[in-house]
Amino acid sequence: MEKEKQKRAMLAGIAAMALFMIGDWLLDVKGSGNKEVGLFVNSNWPAMSMWRFEVSILLAAAAMPLYWIALKELRHIVTDACSRNPKGHALAMKRLFDFSSAAGLISVLFIHIMCCLLPIIFKTSYGMGSTFEQAADVTNQVGMYILLPFMIYYLVMDIGMSVVMVYLILTRRFALPKWMACFHPVGGLVLCEIFAAIPVAWCNDVSVAFESMGHLLMFVAGYVLLQQFDKIKTIIAKKGKKKTGLTSNQPLKLAPQSKPSKRHPLKNFDYPYQGNTG
Repeated sequence: MEKEKQKRAMLAGIAAMALFMIGDWLLDVKGSGNKEVGLFVNSNWPAMSMWRFEVSILLAAAAMPLYWIALKELRHIVTDACSRNPKGHALAMKRLFDFSSAAGLISVLFIHIMCCLLPIIFKTSYGMGSTFEQAADVTNQVGMYILLPFMIYYLVMDIGMSVVMVYLILTRRFALPKWMACFHPVGGLVLCEIFAAIPVAWCNDVSVAFESMGHLLMFVAGYVLLQQFDKIKTIIAKKGKKKTGLTSNQPLKLAPQSKPSKRHPLKNFDYPYQGNTG
């Protein structure tokens, strides 16, 4: 039952980040010919409808409870994996994930709403008779006031959780293929930069949601991990029946306990985590 609850939580996280991705596209798909004016303003904002930013905020607000449920369960999974094999830097990684995921819970809605409020401030000022330059100056000044806390929380959240996911997968504390070590927020950011460098308009537009997609992939990794647990339990149950040779009418005879296989070196089969890093 516990694993089913955790699976549902990972699916909730996937749904939450899908909503954030839609919100990112509503916020940041600016069309061709856009240019940055200062640090925060974009030249195509006057042509973008206000409803896009309003709906983007609503989607992020709807996603937050799902994100909280998923991140809470992922923290439990990370804690169990690190506690069962505390060698090396495992306990430090556990503390890093606790800290960075807390930063995420505190800031992810704040970050998204502020990204939406900047164009709203610009369009409101511009619509009340300010020139483009005046509206841009006001918006850039507002952006500067929030830049420091914005960047601190953003970097702690994304880098912290990404480092832990890479560590757990590469050290085999998570029984996942090593290529999934890119399933984290920084992996999404790297892919975003790659697509943004392609001189094709749609590549630039679609890439604006890739940071949120990195969070989504992190929850996909958690779900796949729990699915691996089910497969391993099935394999173990089948092997146990084969070794004991039991039928439904025979009394239970316990077979000698075999060592965990090298392919799935689990210390305790109640958890979908690899207990031996070699």
